[in-house]
Amino acid sequence: MVTKDRRRELRLSSSDDDLITEAAGLLGLSVSEFLLGRAVADAEAIVDAHRTVRLQQDSYDRFLRALDTPPKPVAKLVDQIRKSRPLKHAD
Repeated sequence: MVTKDRRRELRLSSSDDDLITEAAGLLGLSVSEFLLGRAVADAEAIVDAHRTVRLQQDSYDRFLRALDTPPKPVAKLVDQIRKSRPLKHAD
């Protein structure tokens, strides 16, 4: 079992509170269970949508080809890198 050692607080209107309490009751959940369940489900969906890249097959094939055949270095950029001063690490 996961230890719940964090606490969150929020302010809400009485009408929102009434609605949430009613919805939780209809599902047979406490308000905390209802809010946490919905928040975690929404958070997982949002994080998944931002971490996952979905491509059509032709785009995926082009992406793999681009990874397998990196571009040739641009001569002007290579020259600039060679001219630049070494970076100093901040203490």
